[in-house]
Amino acid sequence: MIRSIALATATVALSCWLAGQTLQAAQDDPRLDSLFEQLHQTSDSAEAQLIQSYIWALWVEAHDDGLNQLMDGGTRAMQVGDHNEAIGMFGQLIEVAPDFAEAWNKRATVYYMIGRYDDSIADCMKVLELEPRHFGALSGLGLIYTSMDDKPAALHWFREALRQNPHMDNIRDRVEDLSREVEGEAI
Repeated sequence: MIRSIALATATVALSCWLAGQTLQAAQDDPRLDSLFEQLHQTSDSAEAQLIQSYIWALWVEAHDDGLNQLMDGGTRAMQVGDHNEAIGMFGQLIEVAPDFAEAWNKRATVYYMIGRYDDSIADCMKVLELEPRHFGALSGLGLIYTSMDDKPAALHWFREALRQNPHMDNIRDRVEDLSREVEGEAI
């Protein structure tokens, strides 16, 4: 109970903190270095979740209302299963802001959802070129290679994701399972 109250309070604080900030485009935000440092130092799972929320909020936010509208529209289309609309909106966003890593990541997600794995991989690689710490794209590559039944490649990418964010328990479980299958041992 106390932990959930603390997490709710921290979430409200996050909203207030973000509302008072002038955010730059995604991965260029100077606060990310500190957040990643904190993410690696904490051993508290609730704190890690909060830090991840900060990171995602910064990655998704652009410096321009028009870009934010395209991001929001593409995300809504993706959530309701309008994949072509989502791909189109994220494509427009990428055309206008090619250095916006999260636009590439969102489109990679949609490509993954519809089984266009090569396109998803290409977009994930662009994300990593722009933001090498993007644990979402790294774990996404693990999921793609799992779907392609390439267990060694999936294991590699899941391990890379854990190097950037050691608090992804579901990814840690996948690494343990895959390492037994691929290497005959756990982490």
